[in-house]
Amino acid sequence: MIPPSRPMSFSRAELTTVVMPHMQNVLGDLFGGHLMALVDQAAAVAAIRHAGGPAVTASIDRVDFRERIPVGALVTCVASVDFVGNSSMDVSVEVYSEQVATGERRHTHTAHVVFVAIDERGKPKRVPRLEPQTPEEHERYERARQHRESRARS
Repeated sequence: MIPPSRPMSFSRAELTTVVMPHMQNVLGDLFGGHLMALVDQAAAVAAIRHAGGPAVTASIDRVDFRERIPVGALVTCVASVDFVGNSSMDVSVEVYSEQVATGERRHTHTAHVVFVAIDERGKPKRVPRLEPQTPEEHERYERARQHRESRARS
């Protein structure tokens, strides 16, 4: 049985990998398609945790590419469910690049992904309510709520 609500921290997911040569674009940096796959994987873990079962990508609503990530860097995607509807979950993913030799870590990308929880027949199913607990979580919740409302108007 799925609980009626879960704290926002319950779903947090973190995925780290090293950028390998086969993941590069023509400039020698992480190819955008590989980045999108990593973002989707981290977001899926957060959504599945929150839903307590299967969830599928409904949309990748936005990706902000701020900086290049070179081959050899570590790339970390940190995902969190920031808002929920009946069966949908708004997930934010922050991407960080880390230079191993120096330890320098930079926030390089931000993404917003929407997932839908599904039942055993592949139909949307209800998800637990979301409980933000810290001031930062309340801020993320409100920002995601406003983002969802603006999407609905367009």
